[in-house]
Amino acid sequence: MFDINILIGILSGSLATLVVKEVINQINKRQDFTRELKKITYIRKLEKAENAIAFYWTYINRVIEMKKSLEVVVKAVHELEEKENDIQIIQEVLNKTGQAITDMSGEKYSSINSIHLYFDLEDLEKWNEIDIESLLKSLAETKSIDNEIKIWTDLHDNSLHVNDRNQADIYWNRAIELLPEYVNSLQNFIDGLEKNRKATYAMIQAIKKQLKQY
Repeated sequence: MFDINILIGILSGSLATLVVKEVINQINKRQDFTRELKKITYIRKLEKAENAIAFYWTYINRVIEMKKSLEVVVKAVHELEEKENDIQIIQEVLNKTGQAITDMSGEKYSSINSIHLYFDLEDLEKWNEIDIESLLKSLAETKSIDNEIKIWTDLHDNSLHVNDRNQADIYWNRAIELLPEYVNSLQNFIDGLEKNRKATYAMIQAIKKQLKQY
């Protein structure tokens, strides 16, 4: 006769085995899910990082080009002689500067703002609200003086066209008087661009470092 205790033992052992197997199976599924989740997150972060770094490098190069261009403008204004035959040179310089400032005043970060959801990039020592305010202020001041100088130089040209040299001289002197203020404001804007360039480069390095740690 078959011992009932042996049967119970066999059934109990089989049940325990099944329970253990199911527990292991659930653990494996959880681990697989966790790995897949990490993989998806990493791929997402990698895509964001690649897009952001590509954008930031393009932006940095643009800032460098703009900074060098504006530095040439400052140098050119410093070296100008206060003579009427320099008026064309000044106008050309101001036109190029005005276009450069217009280019820099466009939206720069809207397309890659989501990078901040995946990486900790805030560094208030390198770039903060005060820096933004200072850059925008110098930009506005430069553009305002730029427009004012353009008004006086246009009036100068108009006076010359009607052979009113005395009035043309008055307008010319008014334009010349604004040049020191213009150069100072422009230099502040250049300094702001340089600080922004360094802060942007630091963000690129932070993205690369955090991506390696993931």
